[in-house]
Amino acid sequence: MTTEDTPNHRTRVAAERRGKTRAKLLESALLVFAQKGAGAVIDDVIAHAGMARGSFYNYFRTNEELLAAVADEINDELLRAIDPVVLRCDDPAERIACGTRLLLHTVRRFPLYGGFMARLPFPAANSGLLGARFLARDVRLGVATRRFADIGWRVGADMLVGVMLSAACSTAREPLSPAYPDASARAMLRALGLDEVEAARLTALPLPAFELPPSSLLRRAQLLSVGRD
Repeated sequence: MTTEDTPNHRTRVAAERRGKTRAKLLESALLVFAQKGAGAVIDDVIAHAGMARGSFYNYFRTNEELLAAVADEINDELLRAIDPVVLRCDDPAERIACGTRLLLHTVRRFPLYGGFMARLPFPAANSGLLGARFLARDVRLGVATRRFADIGWRVGADMLVGVMLSAACSTAREPLSPAYPDASARAMLRALGLDEVEAARLTALPLPAFELPPSSLLRRAQLLSVGRD
């Protein structure tokens, strides 16, 4: 029996094939949703991916399930890239200044990301796409340590997520100044209780470098988008 005939090899090859097919569906879904929004249907996605309808249902039961999978994938890859950078800071205000600016600059760098969010209805826009996990964590820390005004961490986190969603959609829909992410972060810090001088200082700090890996959904889909233009 050759290596290719062993059960382990066949299982591994089948798993790799399934992984590649699922990745192709996610890429196509991101491209289609970014263009058409939540009104895109399964037929749009499978046509873009060049797959049969039956293949789609091997991976997802509904359009909504596919949409959630795309959102989760982007959320996870952004958190893996950005959160370790944010956590280099001890100050919760500096963390928020850094994280929100990095996320908004990512929208500018990857138009598909902004287009995807801008074309979704608000509840479907999945606040996790905008780093809600680290925003809630760092607002909670800032309120507890009195770095922020005592407005309640949930109120503060919800406020920041709402501003981030609006700012990301504006960035995707219209040409804005390169200073817009910094101005948005400064306004968020002011809303949390920091004075103008401190908010300006934090949002003027150099941003650490971060990079999404070539295997990330955003980078793969962006390359496909450029190739189709």
